[in-house]
Amino acid sequence: MTTKEIFEILEEELYLTVRDFEIEEDRIFWKDAFGTEIEIDKYSTAINNQGVFAWWQNNEVGHELIRIKINRDIIINWRPPINTMGQPSSGGHLQFFENFLVTLYFDKHGQRLFIFNINTLKAEEIITKGFTKKVKLNGNELFIKDSFENEFIKVSIYPDRLEREEIDEAYMNSRNIKFD
Repeated sequence: MTTKEIFEILEEELYLTVRDFEIEEDRIFWKDAFGTEIEIDKYSTAINNQGVFAWWQNNEVGHELIRIKINRDIIINWRPPINTMGQPSSGGHLQFFENFLVTLYFDKHGQRLFIFNINTLKAEEIITKGFTKKVKLNGNELFIKDSFENEFIKVSIYPDRLEREEIDEAYMNSRNIKFD
């Protein structure tokens, strides 16, 4: 899906709740009732193969919001746990695997990774030792490389559970898994 198509979906949704917003090539932004700027970046959107659409609303005072449009009439608002001491987070990478939304963002503690199940409305944080992570979603397997610790984790995503497994670089090489 192109950025233009994604922004067209968002534009339809925003007309229902926001009076005055601007659309640029790579972002949509507006000010809330308190004068705080809110932004949706083209890289902070995701859609699954059933048409469920998600976007990260970045807020300049740290009140981030992930919105998930399930269907025409239902939107879920999820406030991921963020501690940025009143500053915006750095991130908002979103990616779907079926009905699971993978989100990666920075706060003052480092890079945080959550898997949100849109069926059960439960979020699970995948905790690693290091400060930054690289992720690669390959089918139902989420591969995580902890950049400083050189730790590798594989999270298998199943409809009813997540399974975490520590792996090594040899395993990654044998599966030919590369991080972009």
